Amino acid sequence: MQLILFASALTLVAAADAQAKQQICVAPTTAPHKIEKVLSQCQDEIKYALLQEALSVLGQSVGRQKRETFSGEEKRIAGCLLQCVYRKMKAVDENGFPTAPALVQLFTEGVKDRNYYLATIQGVQQCLAKEIQQRKYNQTLAQAEGYTCDVAYDMFMCVSEEIETLCGISP
Repeated sequence: MQLILFASALTLVAAADAQAKQQICVAPTTAPHKIEKVLSQCQDEIKYALLQEALSVLGQSVGRQKRETFSGEEKRIAGCLLQCVYRKMKAVDENGFPTAPALVQLFTEGVKDRNYYLATIQGVQQCLAKEIQQRKYNQTLAQAEGYTCDVAYDMFMCVSEEIETLCGISP
């Protein structure tokens, strides 16, 4: 009987050790309270803006065609929500583009794991470099309406994916 218990304990230790080796970083389990509060405020602002737009559309002619797809619009709305959070958390420069130190701080607030922190720094650097390269390649892109919202969304997704990859965290 003791041999069975000992074998079971060894199996559990081996399984925990294997899982620890696969996952390099310890990600936070919840968003920091400060970010949740700002996110709620931004959601209210975007709801108001969407309601204003809907009222404006209702005032237009009834012959307006139905939108083809909402995926781009949904991405833009999510990006504008993130842009609002970035702006309220002072994570953007004077042009509304995210900055590296502020993004690292947002992604690592409350994080105690050194590897997660280092993965975040590396992810932010890589993603910002891609964004800056795109802006240099097409300078008129930065002037387009909603571009900062698109950047906010793309940065969030890029940094999140980089952290997952570098930390060995499966989505």
